[in-house]
Amino acid sequence: PAAYWWCENFGPEANQLLTQHIAQSGLSPTEVALCSYSVYAGIHQSHPLSFCIFSKLLEKLLKPLQTEMILEEDMKLFWEATRKLLPSCFAVIRRIRKKNANEKTVMKQVIEVLKIFNYVMALEPTNIDLFPQNLYPWITFHGDDPNCDIAGTLQDAISKGAGDWLNYLIENNKATAETALARLQNLIQLLQLVRSNLQKAIEFILFDFRHVNFQYAKSLYIFYQAKISTLCEPEVRQICKNLKTLDYSGYDFGNGPVNTDPTVDPLAEGTSLFDLYLTIQRFVTSGQDICPSDYNGFHIKNFHQWFHAGVAQWLDIAVYKALQRIEKAIELDQLVHIDTSVKYSSSAVDTLTIFYQVNTFWQQLNWPNVESCYTFIAKIIDDICRCCIFYAEKMASKVDGMGDIENIYEKKFEVTNEWCLAINNIDYVRETLEPFTNGLGMEEILKKILELKSPVDAQRCRDTLNMVISNAIDTVRNAIIELLQTVVQKMAPSMKRLLIEGAELCNQDNNSIDRLMSYVDRNLETMHRELNKENFNRTLEIVWDMLSQTLDEIIQTNLENRRPPSFFANLQKTLKLMLGAYKDPTDCTSCDSLKRTEQILRINGLETSDLIHEVHLELAKKFDELPESPYGEISFRCKFDGDVLQVEVINARDLAAMDSSGASDSFVRIHLLPEHKFSSIDKPKTKTHNKTLFPLYDETFTINLSPEQREIKDGLVLLSVKDKDMLGYNNQYIGEAFLRFKDIPITSESLSNLPQVKKWLGRPTSFEMDTIKALEHRLGDKQAKEFLKKFKQRLAS
Repeated sequence: PAAYWWCENFGPEANQLLTQHIAQSGLSPTEVALCSYSVYAGIHQSHPLSFCIFSKLLEKLLKPLQTEMILEEDMKLFWEATRKLLPSCFAVIRRIRKKNANEKTVMKQVIEVLKIFNYVMALEPTNIDLFPQNLYPWITFHGDDPNCDIAGTLQDAISKGAGDWLNYLIENNKATAETALARLQNLIQLLQLVRSNLQKAIEFILFDFRHVNFQYAKSLYIFYQAKISTLCEPEVRQICKNLKTLDYSGYDFGNGPVNTDPTVDPLAEGTSLFDLYLTIQRFVTSGQDICPSDYNGFHIKNFHQWFHAGVAQWLDIAVYKALQRIEKAIELDQLVHIDTSVKYSSSAVDTLTIFYQVNTFWQQLNWPNVESCYTFIAKIIDDICRCCIFYAEKMASKVDGMGDIENIYEKKFEVTNEWCLAINNIDYVRETLEPFTNGLGMEEILKKILELKSPVDAQRCRDTLNMVISNAIDTVRNAIIELLQTVVQKMAPSMKRLLIEGAELCNQDNNSIDRLMSYVDRNLETMHRELNKENFNRTLEIVWDMLSQTLDEIIQTNLENRRPPSFFANLQKTLKLMLGAYKDPTDCTSCDSLKRTEQILRINGLETSDLIHEVHLELAKKFDELPESPYGEISFRCKFDGDVLQVEVINARDLAAMDSSGASDSFVRIHLLPEHKFSSIDKPKTKTHNKTLFPLYDETFTINLSPEQREIKDGLVLLSVKDKDMLGYNNQYIGEAFLRFKDIPITSESLSNLPQVKKWLGRPTSFEMDTIKALEHRLGDKQAKEFLKKFKQRLAS
């Protein structure tokens, strides 16, 4: 019959012959079984029989051999037969891997062999050399006593079989080339075959080995983890040591990163290294289930240390692949709303998905070294920031040129829906940064650092990561602002033309103003509709700054060209018209630079006489804020009674000494301002009080005004204190004080009943006033020149 097939099936004649022989010899069932066992074991050496014969015979013999008094010759016969049988049994164990574990016949063989082991081990052989060295050169038993350790030999058989099989794999699956990439791929293939074999051991054989109280999968795993460590560690460490730093500064996505060695593909090499890492990681993870008690003693447990130098390149590869996918996502983006409920398009969502693919990579890495984890997380955050910037740049490039209109009549820029979506997209991507970083497991890492080290170390790491995140968010926010600035800069020429034409043509019938106003309104309407609220407000801030800078240039140029005040007044009107186009004009006035620019326009748009009065108003405000003065203090009373102004000049104190004697010959002159509106009114003055710094003037003046003069909005009373020159031609200026019409009480009561008004005397301190600078640009204006001359005389020395 075929090998391993015969199962003690005799023909009728043979069975009759055996029955007669047993009866004539008076053999007991035990003796019959023992004889059969011995004879079949001898035949089995040259012609293999089915193992089920021996397992059945051993089942019959087990109890008698354990309980009956068996002759020494019979026991010797049994163990001699067993010694003949066992080599083929162990051969089956060693050859398990070379068969398909799903074949029923193979599985049946394994089951019967394990039963044989179980029965033999139950008999507890002693002083019997079951495993002579000449038949079992692969066993590890080296003692002087006879070797009858079935469990130990079984372990050796499994290891030997696994080793033979692994050597077979290595010999028949050699690397296709001597490159690092080929060696990595070869290791991955070998490991996958080993894992597959281990999985079969768990799924198909584990249960059966329990018959002999033997953990087959554990034995295999212990053997494989040692071999894999020996095989992989030196190779991995060498490859990681020789890894090239990837340079993406000039990357071309069609050709990969910049690479100085054409024989090396850094992307493929790094990717294969990571695949090997994951393959070993899965193998190590399975070891925790198979060998929970022995796991911590395995060398392979710390396999991540072999790959440490490769992590940085993996992160670079991850960001490179992310950049590739982002570029493709932008290329496919039609720049239309995903749906009516959101204000961004497909590439923004795709980019967020790509970021979480990077997160998945980090989770797959499952790096156990806590101390270096936060460094890797910081790099990931920095890389994601880099992806955000890349997205912003590519999105800006995609919309560049959209909205540019040029024909024979004009060249202008129209804000398009695509521009607004591009801006919103970038902002949407920016908003994902912080939630993304939370998903990297920062808090868990920081907790572990706190447990391993100290609160100070944990806080330092937290501060480092927070700084990286904050810098990343700020960098992307700046990219958004740059794009918004690009939009505003494209609008700037048309808006500048609007302002200049408005200043030139504001009081004329000309449709260019309406046309340009329509342009501003149309573009702002698009931005208000398409941009999210935050980006629209940012845009307005940039518009205000742009308008302020543009106006400063226009103002400076036209001041140098000595344009009349009407030009600046018209420019201010045009600016107000433009600001009126915005949805919330109050936002305009909150911009400090624009407010100042508008103030400069207002000042330069005033006629010279009004501008001079603006100087006096500014001085009045400054003098009211004086805490004290070296020029003295003046006391007076004022009141309005109908259209009559009464002024009582009472006295002065601590006047500045103007004579060499240390005294002054002072008097007070009363001016009503603005001067050009009170030209018909005399300027009364007090008597001169000689040689004193504490003059008692005690004089009252009545000034009759017209109803129009009485109602002048910003009217001022100016009390000018002077030191009289001996000849009266060159009176010296001591100081002055102002009182606003609006602060003068309206009453018919006597002046003497009113409280005194005390004010410090002041002097102008500088020409650095916007109003004075405006007057300085009116060099051809006689009134301005005359005022500036007198103003210089009034300056504090």
